Formats: sequence, C-alpha cells, structure tokens
Amino acid sequence: MKKTLLSLMALLAGVGCTFAQGYYHLKQTGTSAPYSSLTTPNTVVVAQGSNNVLSTAQNLPFAWNFYGKAVTAYKVSDNGYITFNTTTQNSVGANVSIPDAAAPLNAIYAFWDELELKAISGSGVRTEARTFTYGTAPSRVHVIQWFTASKTGTAAGTANYIYFAIRLYEGAGFDIVYNDAAPSITGLSGTIGCQNEDGSVATMVAGPSADFPNKLGGQENATDKVYSFMYGTQSPNDAVLATVELPKFAAKNSSVVLKGTIMNYGAQELTSFKINYSVNNGATKTMTISGVGVAASGGTFDYTHNATYTPTVSGSDAIRIWVSEPNAGVDGNEANNELNKTLLVVDKTMPRRALHEVFTSSTCPPCKPGNEQLTAVLNEKVGKWAVIKYQYYFPGTGDPYFTQEALNRGTYYGGVSAVPNMYIDGGWNDNPNGFDEEIFDQFQTIPSLLEMSSSLTVTGNKADVAVTVTPVADMPAGNYKLRVALVERETAQNIKSNGESVFHFVMKKMLPTEAGQAFTFPAKDAPKTVNLTYNFPGSFKLAPSARTTSTISPTGAGYAGINIATENSVEEFYDLAVVAFIQNDDTKEILQSSWTVQDWAIGMKENVKNANDFSVYPNPANTAITIEWNGNKNASFRILDLNGKEVMSNNELSINAQINVEGLNSGLYFIEMVDAGKTITKKINIIR
Repeated sequence: MKKTLLSLMALLAGVGCTFAQGYYHLKQTGTSAPYSSLTTPNTVVVAQGSNNVLSTAQNLPFAWNFYGKAVTAYKVSDNGYITFNTTTQNSVGANVSIPDAAAPLNAIYAFWDELELKAISGSGVRTEARTFTYGTAPSRVHVIQWFTASKTGTAAGTANYIYFAIRLYEGAGFDIVYNDAAPSITGLSGTIGCQNEDGSVATMVAGPSADFPNKLGGQENATDKVYSFMYGTQSPNDAVLATVELPKFAAKNSSVVLKGTIMNYGAQELTSFKINYSVNNGATKTMTISGVGVAASGGTFDYTHNATYTPTVSGSDAIRIWVSEPNAGVDGNEANNELNKTLLVVDKTMPRRALHEVFTSSTCPPCKPGNEQLTAVLNEKVGKWAVIKYQYYFPGTGDPYFTQEALNRGTYYGGVSAVPNMYIDGGWNDNPNGFDEEIFDQFQTIPSLLEMSSSLTVTGNKADVAVTVTPVADMPAGNYKLRVALVERETAQNIKSNGESVFHFVMKKMLPTEAGQAFTFPAKDAPKTVNLTYNFPGSFKLAPSARTTSTISPTGAGYAGINIATENSVEEFYDLAVVAFIQNDDTKEILQSSWTVQDWAIGMKENVKNANDFSVYPNPANTAITIEWNGNKNASFRILDLNGKEVMSNNELSINAQINVEGLNSGLYFIEMVDAGKTITKKINIIR
C-alpha cells in the first residue's frame, strides 16, 4: 500500500505554552489533503512582476499568537518571508543569519532570499504570492504561498521556479512547506526560521546559505518537505501518537487490526516505547516496541499492534489508544499521547465498487500515459470499479467534449489546476501516472454499507435511468447526495494533439446536474429506487475548442464548448452507460457506486449478453478482428466508415473467425448487424 504521509495540522493546534521564550522545530516529509500547492480559489496579495515588494497588511482569519503575543495582521514580501510588524514599508532581499536586529523583525522566514515574481511569457503559469484558508473552526489553517517565485538575476522560466508556503494553525504553531523546485535551479541561499519583535530571539533552521530543500520537480503532497515550529521548551522524551488507522465500521465477528504512526517530538532519539489500547474501557492490550531508532525532532515510526480485536456485538465501540514510556522513562508532554476512536460494528458489509473520477484532456500530453496506466491497473481488477472521465479545458484550447458540468465538478473538489488528475472515491487525489494496484486495493478493499444497482434504457435521444440503493446497516445522518453520470463508453471525434486516438467513459451529462440530488437512506435492508429521465437536446455538435480565453470563470466566462441545453456531443447513443454513486458532501467521501457497463477489460473483448448481441475484439485493433456471434446464421454484417460508406460486406466477414482488416485505413468504423429487421451497431477503432 502506498504510504499515507503525516500532516501535523491537528497536532500543532494542540501545542503551545506561555512560559517559554522561543520556538523549536521538527523536520518531516509529506503533507496531506486538503492542503495542496495548487489550491484554488485563493487571494493574490503580491502580484506577478513584483520585485522587492511588501504587500498591504493582511488580516488573520482567526486569533493567533507569535512569541507568546497576539498578532492580528501581517505583510508578505516577494523575498520569501512575512512580518507581523505591519508598520514597516520596505522589503528586504539580502538575507543574513538570525537573530539579527537588522533583519525583518517579528517575522517568519519561509525562504528569505533575493527573489521576485517574474512573468513567464507564453506559459500561462501565474507567478504570485497568494493566500487561502482551509478547515473549520477551531482547526483552521491559514496559508501564505509563494507560487512560481524565481531567484533575482536568473532567467524567467520553468527552469528557475520554486513553490513554498507558510501555514499558520488556529490555536498554536506554524510550519514551512517546500512544495517544489526546478531540479536544475542554482544560486539560492535562503534563510529559514523565525525571529521575535526586537531581534533578540530567533530559531534558524538553516541559512544564510541554505539551498532550497526540495528539488524533486513534482507537485505531489508526498514529496513536500516540512519544518514544523512549536513554541516552548523541547522535552528530551516526547512520543506522540500521531495517527490511528481504524476502519469506520467493521462486520461483527471480523478481525480488526490497529495501525498508525508514532512521531518523536523529543530532543533525543526514541529507542523504545509501548503502544496500548482498550475497547469500551475493558482490559488494556499492550505492545512493547524496542530496539528501534526513531530520529529526534520529527522522526516517525509506523506501527501495527500485535493484538487484534474482534467485535462480537453490533453497535458502537469506543476505542482508546495511547503511547507510553518513551525510552523506558517519563513522557515530557502526555497531552499528545492519546487518541480516541469510535468503531461502528454492523451485522454485514458489501463489496465496494471503487469510483475513479479522472480530469483529463485530449490536448494534455501526460494524460495519454495517465490513461494508459489507469487502464493497465483496472484491467487487472475487472468487476471492482467504475470510471468517469471529465474532459477538461486545458492545456491549449482544451478538449472539445469539455462542458460546464465538468468544470463545476472540478470546482466541487476545490478546483483542478493540472491534468491529469484523479480522485478515487472522493479521497485519493493525484496524477494517475502514479496509480498502481496497491493504491487501487487501498480503496476497493474498504467494505461498503450500501448495495447499489443501476439500469439504463435508451430510446432515440432519451435516456431512462433507474438506481436502486439498499443499506445493509442503519446509516448515520449526513449530507448525502445521489449523483448520476451518463458516460459514453468510447469516443474518437475529440482527438486532438496528445496522441490518444480513443477515449473511454467520457462524461456527457450528469443527472439532473453535477450537483446531484439530496438522498435520504431508507431503513436497513429496504431498497430505494430513484428514476431519472433525460432527453439529449438538439443534434450532435463538435465544439472547435473548449475555451476562448486563458481561463474559464466559475460563471462560465470564456467557455466555448457545446450548450448542453440545446445540443449534445454523444457520438452513438447505444454506447451510453450510467455511473451512479452516493457521496457525502461534507467529507466528499463516496460510499458506493454502480454502473451499467459489463465487467470487461477496457478496450478488450466485451462479454456477449444474449443471443441477439455480438461482440468485436480486440478493440482497438491493428491487423485483424473477430466478430463473435452465436445467433441466426442468416443475419447480415457489414463494416461502415464514418461517412456511412460500406467498406466490407457480409461476403467478406467470417463470423467467429479472424477477419483481416489490413486493407482498412486507421480510424473509426462501425460494424452493423441486421437480424430479423433489428439492427445492432458496434464501434471499432483501427490503429497502426
């Protein structure tokens, strides 16, 4: 399983003391959602083109203390620091070691250096300092981010960019996050740390000749480098129970394993400790860990408790977990040693069909290998997944099948700033180029409390959908939505510049819209069916591009795709399928999904449903295909090109045998069967 890296948001909020005079820091790798270096929307506070500029005063969204004193506002320098001294007017570029009364006072130095926010001509990439806030009170996080800053004196371009940020945690504490830097960048000499209001007390992690600490050339949260700052005196021994991995629910009489992460906040290496838990205030189960070397000031240890727990009665079990006896001694801060969890125990669970929502585009070069990697993984997991592809409006002119509903779906997840980008069950959010079977299993193996099924009937341009949801347990109250997507299993007319010649499961319409509809669960084991009907309006239209401007606003300004109220982009209505899913709008978690696609590998042989159907494989094809047909021998078959011209007739097509198609040019064709007055058409793509 791909390791889930630790976020200190919750931990920092609970740390703070008034008797100490300075900060100490912890070093770690990795951040987690909802933080992202690509977050939108945000507020620009220092604009593109700025050099040696200090922003206007920015108000903090919550009460916060710095060096034990309340601060309410700050200014941002393009040179990589903020100051709570809002009367100062000058931005200082030449960095020094701290403490130093001549340096910016009452300041946090994220990466203090002679930087500027240069425009990168023709790239469409913004260069700016901006802010945003995420989370809910009393655990909000305010972010100040330097987005594509450059070293002064270097050429403006992607070879010299750096991304970094400061996060202020409601309650106490802050950290500095290094997101990304061009691997080839040189000449940086930043100071990292913080300093009080008169320059007498400071904490310097590195400087004034520190190189930028992350040159990985990627925007993934897992590669972020983080320095976390605590106000107070660091204890020699301070073991923190950072995380507990526990399912939200478990079936009665199943085996539950407790996992998680221990973090060392102490000033010395952690070599031994105990992990303990009890259920419903029952007997304590203890596991002793020894002979390890967890680094001081931020080292982590992933544990799996050796005593499993088997719930025997349905209901809610209260589980208390705590770490004790670091280095066989007393913990210097017992307030961060314990976590409490609740496990819902149910009579039974259902297998999950994991939903993969992919934001992609036919103008995006990395989207081709991303879709290929996704296909390779899913083809090994047939019958366990569903897919929706949201064709997007960038890069370049974007995908012709982009719609406002796709944009709104991206906005729902906080905005999509780069493609390809994939969400799994509303959780995992990353580039599908890094997707693998371990990540798939991480989500699909989580059981569901819902059984779902979907059906679709297409008559002309009309789609009739039925979705049935049956909870197998009493569902907790929540802000649940039923969302339904009509997808086209295969398209080819949106081919653009990225080398893809066929596209799978492209979203054409969401019912009634991408917002979905409120869903209230029926009683346990009681099915509930929702019926939806949609008439695709007008006729097919292939939009020339997705946009007319560099960006598309949430209100639709700059949009150039089809008007879904008067026209459609469905290539073949018989090729439509339904994806339905239940989602919690408060957490974005998808509880279960269903779809009407047969469980077959993408682009490979499709199982024949009945005697009145036929299949064609492989698809795409190169030199030969097979038409599998077990029905009436008097049925007629022919192959047509996109203009409806017959290119192969029944005389040339040997059913249930290989058919040589080397004489056909690369492209999309239709295979038509006529039997007893009934016509069935399949699509085949020839690629060479």
